[in-house]
Amino acid sequence: MKILVFAPFFPPDPTGSSVFAGQQVQELERLGHEVLVVTNLPDKNAPSGASQGGHQSVVGSAMVLRIKSTRVNLGHITWNYGIPVSLRGLMSTTVRRRLRSFDPDIVIIHSTLFDLSLLALLWSAKHQKPSLIVGHTALWHDNSVVNFLMRAYGRIVLGPLIKRAKSSVVCVDKWTLENAIGLFSSAENTTTIPVSVYLGTMNGGDGQRIRQKHGLGKGPFLLSLGHVVPLRDRLNLVRSLPHLVKKHPNLTVLIVGMVKDDRFLQLADELGVTKHLVVVGAVAHSEIRDYLALADIETHDLDGRGLGITSVEAMDAGVPIVAWAIDDNYPQFSLRSYGESGFIDDGQPETIAGIIDRILSDNDYRSRVVESQHRLLADIYSCESVTSQYLKLFS
Repeated sequence: MKILVFAPFFPPDPTGSSVFAGQQVQELERLGHEVLVVTNLPDKNAPSGASQGGHQSVVGSAMVLRIKSTRVNLGHITWNYGIPVSLRGLMSTTVRRRLRSFDPDIVIIHSTLFDLSLLALLWSAKHQKPSLIVGHTALWHDNSVVNFLMRAYGRIVLGPLIKRAKSSVVCVDKWTLENAIGLFSSAENTTTIPVSVYLGTMNGGDGQRIRQKHGLGKGPFLLSLGHVVPLRDRLNLVRSLPHLVKKHPNLTVLIVGMVKDDRFLQLADELGVTKHLVVVGAVAHSEIRDYLALADIETHDLDGRGLGITSVEAMDAGVPIVAWAIDDNYPQFSLRSYGESGFIDDGQPETIAGIIDRILSDNDYRSRVVESQHRLLADIYSCESVTSQYLKLFS
């Protein structure tokens, strides 16, 4: 098949949706499909290089069409992210001609639920192409006024447009599923498929390089991957540190990702645990395996909103994760049916500290957690399995 993929964020942009879209394209190619990707020029602050000026590149055998866009940062309204605005780029005669000549059989729209996602829905509707839109995030904000406007946008703009395009909706977990059904889709038109990774790609890192780079001691080391935003603000993690450092005085927490919400730093100062934090910032995706090779535990999904792709990558590297995740985070699976899970039912400091301490102190328990998480990974998150589920939706 000829598959057109719209992805507002695509490698080297350092976001989970970017990584997921990139690996999905690789898997579609491996299966023999012809793929064209339409995306924005990468963020100028992306930690690894892709041409900022070129409009076409090749990933594997897939053509990647990078369109002109402007990154708009509205402060807290966009959680300090630069949101790409792509209208001018997609209206280019060259781009529209390229899309017509490609003439796809199906369209996959990786969605931030704004801008390029909307343009992709309009294009699919106009050309009557079967499409599905992937909800990587919920229409939600921690500011009540902005949250009200986003909900109104979902009902008034996004919902009718999805209906006009006759697009199916795929959500990455239960939280985004319930948000979608409540605002812009229906239960009959919406399903859940997890994010995915190529198994084994996070193995073989060089932890010693990271130890030397940051001048680290003997540990233990907690790794907290992913951008710090109100959705994953690290506040619960910091609240647990006073309990942990009593038993593990040399504990170090490495925060790897862009910091868009610095409240955790203020809290750490108030609690007297700042010296246990190393704020690394964003790194190239290829470096993540080195940080995982150093880590004793990875933990960042502590806000009760499901599991991000970085949690999945940690499990792939054999690093146990601690996460606040409900059993039916994916309605078709039971997370706790695999044994000792590392998953907790609340974000209380004592709960977080208790399970982290047990993993650090009990090697047998740690081994059971790693084993159960690896079985979970193989069953639910493999790129082959997830991509197959996407293709089944079209048939």
